[in-house]
Amino acid sequence: MNKIDKINCTFKDNDLENKYLDDKWEKVSSFYSYVLIVMIIGVGLLLISLYLRGTFAIKNILVPASLFIITMFLYLMSKKLKKLYLEKCLFLMGIISMPLMFYLDFERLSNLPHIAFMPLMQSIIWISIFPFTFIQSTIVSSVPFLTSLTLLTNYNSINLVLYVFLYFFPHILLVSNKWKSERESRMNFLKTLVIRNNEKLMQTTLKRYFGDELSDKIISQEGELEGENRWVSILFTDISDYSTITENMAPEVALEFLNEYFSEMHNVIKEFNGQILNYIGDSIMVVFGAPNKLKGHENKAIECSLKMREKLAELNQLWEKNDTSRYWKNHGIESIKMRIGVHSGSVIAGNVGSVDMIQYSTIGDTVNVAARLEKANKEFGTEILFGDEVYTSLTKTLHSKSKLSGEIILKGRAKPTKVYSI
Repeated sequence: MNKIDKINCTFKDNDLENKYLDDKWEKVSSFYSYVLIVMIIGVGLLLISLYLRGTFAIKNILVPASLFIITMFLYLMSKKLKKLYLEKCLFLMGIISMPLMFYLDFERLSNLPHIAFMPLMQSIIWISIFPFTFIQSTIVSSVPFLTSLTLLTNYNSINLVLYVFLYFFPHILLVSNKWKSERESRMNFLKTLVIRNNEKLMQTTLKRYFGDELSDKIISQEGELEGENRWVSILFTDISDYSTITENMAPEVALEFLNEYFSEMHNVIKEFNGQILNYIGDSIMVVFGAPNKLKGHENKAIECSLKMREKLAELNQLWEKNDTSRYWKNHGIESIKMRIGVHSGSVIAGNVGSVDMIQYSTIGDTVNVAARLEKANKEFGTEILFGDEVYTSLTKTLHSKSKLSGEIILKGRAKPTKVYSI
């Protein structure tokens, strides 16, 4: 599918050919704009010259004036129209330029060595300077040869051989070199396309594993995410009675159930700009405020918790309809519930692990407290628990919905810690 035609030097795959032409246009579009500017200036100077020489008659200025108008029109076209027509118009100008020159200055150009020299110069310009494709370059550079060839009927065979030597062989060399460079350009394009596809695949894979924000950071910092001190909110969540729920499930069924749950929770977490750090069994560890700073991350974490609870209620209805609920109803569990613990504080966020295997994570007492609060839901009979650091930062609406659930003794702390539910 990616093969290049040996004769016309184009891709056999039409879609690939169009991609190549689009890519080429992005690289040469500015060049064509400069060409138009040069042409406008050149034709303008020609018109001024005709005026100063007193030959500013309709007959003499008709062609250059028309060319000036056409070139100005091409220059003023929109980007969309330029992409569609500019190269085609310049290609057409290349075809008619040599016949036009002979028409305007027949007497001088019909004499040797001009018959060979002028066509050869034009061929060099169209092949070597203009970024036409191989076929375009071959056609436009052959016109000067064919035009001047018609003038050789007035010359003997010796002059004809001389002309062939002066023009034809150099032209063949130019065309063959263009074929070689065009083929090389297309091979490089294929290599670039493979690199682009690999990069796209890598970015897609990274985003699947790490999310948008973290994957962008990994790419921008070449994977070296050095530890930094951040004030963040950590959220821990797991499924209540998970072991009991999945006891009678086949491994593939349990995996499908868990992935369905994780997919919906992931969408909610992403909605509130949370970054999933880890999946541990049925548990999810999320950070709000890293790797990118997040204003009001305490509120985002609680809002996310409430939305996750709502989404779980929707999932329960779905599992009820497709009879998945039979796995836990057999154990007397009416519906799936979740436990969520949220805590805000200072953490070290960055790469954690060995030289051979690392992962982005957060470490610190804040993480431990959030995990402890998630488990404490069992003690308080709640679903969402958070500490005083979160409670004092909540908006008026969330603050009014929250209530003091009690106090717990955290490891390493002498005084009890107040915990709140919502």
